[in-house]
Amino acid sequence: MIEPPSTAPGPWLVALAVLVILYRAVLAGLLEAFHALPSIQRRRMLEGVNLRNRLLARLLVDPHLLGLGISLLNQALLVVLLGLAWPLRTGVPGGAYALAVAALAYIWALDLALPTLVVASDPGVWMERLFPWYAPAHRLLAPLVAPLARVVQRQRADHDRSRVEEDEEVPEEAVTALLEEGEAEGILEEEDRELIRNVVEFGDTVVREVMTPRTLVQGIPLTATFKEAWGAFRASRHSRMPLYDGTIDTIVGVLILKDLMQVGRDTSVDLHALAKPPCFVPESKNILQLLREMQRNRQQLAVVVDEFGSVSGIVSLEDLLEEVFGEIHDEHEFQAEIVEVVPGEFLVSGQVHVDDLEERTGLVYERDGFDTLGGLIMARLGRIPVPQEVVEVEGARLIVQKMEGRRILQVLVQRQDR
Repeated sequence: MIEPPSTAPGPWLVALAVLVILYRAVLAGLLEAFHALPSIQRRRMLEGVNLRNRLLARLLVDPHLLGLGISLLNQALLVVLLGLAWPLRTGVPGGAYALAVAALAYIWALDLALPTLVVASDPGVWMERLFPWYAPAHRLLAPLVAPLARVVQRQRADHDRSRVEEDEEVPEEAVTALLEEGEAEGILEEEDRELIRNVVEFGDTVVREVMTPRTLVQGIPLTATFKEAWGAFRASRHSRMPLYDGTIDTIVGVLILKDLMQVGRDTSVDLHALAKPPCFVPESKNILQLLREMQRNRQQLAVVVDEFGSVSGIVSLEDLLEEVFGEIHDEHEFQAEIVEVVPGEFLVSGQVHVDDLEERTGLVYERDGFDTLGGLIMARLGRIPVPQEVVEVEGARLIVQKMEGRRILQVLVQRQDR
């Protein structure tokens, strides 16, 4: 009696299947490292001296060619593996159904879970380790994937170009993602991140948020003599001051100290003729637009007006630059201090911004129409305070120490939880 030929797979078939499984695991890890590699780290690898594989360096410049090549080989090997494993269906309980379940488990474990867990710690290092196993195959696959890679690259370039034409501004979310990526890679320091964030937020800020308010504006009356104007410049230590007719609401020009110095001590000088024409801007104007206009017109000072045309304050080129680089203090300039006299007790200028106070003291206040500590006190009272008046706010007592007319000069902040 002749026995039917055995359908059990031979040892060579099992060994070949194991080799394909192991090689696909290497490719899966390489593909995961390729997708997980941040763009910043990719540029660092290209610039670094440790990237010894020239083929990998060329493919990092053309990532579409690398990704398509790995994907094509990985999928082709999956088909080969399924063909090698098909005879096993007769030797296991459940047959084809068991083989399908085993294939799904294999794909989840070796194509998804294991590569992600292994290469996530350092995609760049794993890419350099695993790429030599793929390099010989890439030389064979390059003629197949290169045309497709060029098509994908061309479509991507057209898409990016159309997006730039539609919206020239980079979304803030994209910049934030790049900052987080740079922080994770250790490329950006804290100061660098803060500077870039200030630049991103710069375009969303309006003039009202950075101007010197009307109550703090120091000007020179139109009727002032040379001596009085010189004295005003010496007292304020400004290089430019608004020239007003009657009240500060009627600004007729901007007087520059350099121009005043050039006329000499002529007491009959006409300040109006000497002053530059004022530049008026609305409170709601974007400071990025204002910066461009001031650069184009070579202006250092602008007068801010509200919706009714009344003067709200002034804004200088220095005010705009401080939004990016932080406070710029001259050696003679008084800084709005927050001084901790005893633990939990602070002596604060009324002009200190509420954000700075929150950062220093840890107290948080809801802002509604004010920016400074003085504005907070007036908003809570609904009127102008008097010296030594106490205002109870969330987590603190605010005691008005000094006043100058209607301005709050100094406040004692006492934390309630000290």
